[in-house]
Amino acid sequence: MIFLRQFRTRRYYRYSRQVPGAMKQRIVRGMCLLVAVILSHSAAMVIFEEMSYTDALWLTMTTATTVGYGDTSASTDIGRLFTVGLMYILGIFLLAQVATDFIDYRVALIDRKRIGTHKWKDMKEHLLIINSPSEQSESYLPRLVAQVRATPALDDIPIQLLTTQYPSGLTDTLVKDGVTLHSGIGESDTDLDDVNAKAASFIFIVARDANDRRQDAMTYDVMSRLHDMETKATIIAEVVDDVNRQRILKIGATTVIRPVRAYPELVVRAMVEPGTEQVLEQLFTHQEDRLVTFDVEFSVGKWRDLLTAFIDHNNGIPMGYISDGTVYTNPPPSEACSGDSIIILVDESIDVTDDSVKACCASLAYSR
Repeated sequence: MIFLRQFRTRRYYRYSRQVPGAMKQRIVRGMCLLVAVILSHSAAMVIFEEMSYTDALWLTMTTATTVGYGDTSASTDIGRLFTVGLMYILGIFLLAQVATDFIDYRVALIDRKRIGTHKWKDMKEHLLIINSPSEQSESYLPRLVAQVRATPALDDIPIQLLTTQYPSGLTDTLVKDGVTLHSGIGESDTDLDDVNAKAASFIFIVARDANDRRQDAMTYDVMSRLHDMETKATIIAEVVDDVNRQRILKIGATTVIRPVRAYPELVVRAMVEPGTEQVLEQLFTHQEDRLVTFDVEFSVGKWRDLLTAFIDHNNGIPMGYISDGTVYTNPPPSEACSGDSIIILVDESIDVTDDSVKACCASLAYSR
């Protein structure tokens, strides 16, 4: 009856055979039938051909795989009948069918992974990137991934992207960098579960539109779902409106940053060196700390002497200098330096001017 049912339902499977769930069931059913045929034929060889169990199984397997070494074979009429009926008609056919179904299943699985419909519930300790920028995504994401791979602490971390922006699959560049895709949204508990967000080491929530303050509401929604999951991941969230920073932090974000599409390095800094991204972020604004270039010729025996002079005179902190068009940043403390301009980190509360910088240098005989 089992064999009859297998062939009776085969017409139905013409319409569902490419459905992954149906393919998996068909493989399991085929394997069970194949094992039953192999055991039945082996038992027949033991009973009617008086073979040992090992010889009977050897004959069965060489016949099913069409190898046919010929070192042993059925000699009685009843034994040959069982071989023809069980192996030639059923066994070889079932083995070929199972092999074909398995290949089809693997191809379908690869395709599901490519277009983002596969559920990555076995992924853990990974970097989960939720959303992708609506603009500049083609350049931003590869640069972000490249920075991750260039960072020793993150160079081998699995990267999972949760977005609906790649309906045809990821670009070759992202695939080569080991990025996997799940097509979905962060505002869905099911999609977050499919990418195993709870087991992630890092989660980066991207603002789809870097200029739309409504993105912060979506980010808050994602954060609330992650909070309910009780994830232990380090969470970096992009916030468009600074007013919403504290709300996002209060609900569980480890840090928040502005959507600076030109510098994905900020995200990586937030992962491996928490706090440094805040210092870097301030340098992009005219408020608080900022870098300023002052055109003043100088010559100094040691760079640390110049640092000390500026700090003592409350003229900011020199971060580098320019000499003949070449920029030198953070030179060794004992290095002799001379140049045409000085790059200084200045706080907004300090009134640093060209005259005060020149006076600072002149007071210590560094001006030339």
